[in-house]
Amino acid sequence: MLARNLGPENYGIYAFVLSAITVLSLPSKAGLPTLLIRETAKNQLHEKWGLMRGLLMLSSKWALGYSILAIGLATIAVLWFSGAELDYQDQAFLWALWLLPLIGLEAVRSGTLRGLRCVARAQVPELFIRPMAIIVLVGGTLLLGAELTSLMAIQFNLVGAFAAFLLGTYFLSRTFPESAAKAKPIYTVKPWLASFFPLSLFVGLRMLDSQMSILLLGLLGTNEEVGLFRVAATGATLVAFGLVAVNIAMAPHIARLYSAGEMKSLKSIILISTRAVAALSFLVAFVFFVWGEEIIALVFGEEYKAAWMALVVLCLGQLINVCAGPVGQVLNMTGNDKSTIIGASLALVANLILAVMLIPLFGLTGAAVGYSISMAILNLVLLVMVKKKVGINMFLFAR
Repeated sequence: MLARNLGPENYGIYAFVLSAITVLSLPSKAGLPTLLIRETAKNQLHEKWGLMRGLLMLSSKWALGYSILAIGLATIAVLWFSGAELDYQDQAFLWALWLLPLIGLEAVRSGTLRGLRCVARAQVPELFIRPMAIIVLVGGTLLLGAELTSLMAIQFNLVGAFAAFLLGTYFLSRTFPESAAKAKPIYTVKPWLASFFPLSLFVGLRMLDSQMSILLLGLLGTNEEVGLFRVAATGATLVAFGLVAVNIAMAPHIARLYSAGEMKSLKSIILISTRAVAALSFLVAFVFFVWGEEIIALVFGEEYKAAWMALVVLCLGQLINVCAGPVGQVLNMTGNDKSTIIGASLALVANLILAVMLIPLFGLTGAAVGYSISMAILNLVLLVMVKKKVGINMFLFAR
């Protein structure tokens, strides 16, 4: 709906602003959910209710405190460099800054619920309520005959994020164990920080890597190319949809099985899920390879058909990602989070170098090539790390 009614250029402004907010949210969102999933699952297993409550309280304070600081500093920076007259993109960015506290607190809520193995409740607010609220607001605007702008789309995101925050808070209050809610909070800050920083660095590098192409396209290319790349990336995400679902659902189970020493069951569930996901992913990719242009034109509009080649390249990268399985999740959930940083760093550097070289020559297709190669590098390194640290060969055809 947004792509069709904003057009490639304005949709590109919208995508660029949200990518900038995603990068700004890294300190509050990057490693926090993973730490909460792992520690909450372990604390529930061993009935350490004080630690569970302490981690939840400290995480919430950190997310809120960082967000307020980031809003203040970013606002000062924009006003300082833009002067008295703010352009359209600056205005959209200033509105989008208010997403930061909602993103941070959502990460805390989601991580805690997933650690408690309430996977559906953890995902419904962000993946259903928020987009549905945006759809209703966008649809209402169009039905009233008003002109839809990228600034309005950002404002609708704020409304949707707030609605998701309210529902998520309600879910957490209903799900959080009564024993933990009544327990005196216990803070083991040192071991939490020892895990938080490598987890944040890994997830932050991955999120930065995923947003790098859009940010560099916005700087080295055009807003129209940013919009086209966002469309291609959206389509390619469907190829790895099964892997995303597995990562979300399996994280607490990986932590519990590894903590209990059940390595045979852990390996079995990982390989079965990887093969099932791969079968679905190859089918989706085949559809995009053959009918990608027609699907893009049907869903997003004729003006987005130029995104097809980038979609093909990104699909190839996602297939490599799927064949490796949930390698990052396994390392993070088994306490080997520091091992993931090497792969994430190499991937980010490769993406940055390739994007700077290829975007001026090939535009959005060059950006897609850089990101797909970086994804291949990441998964190859993490496959080796899982074999070395956990003792499991996670490749698709492993026995």
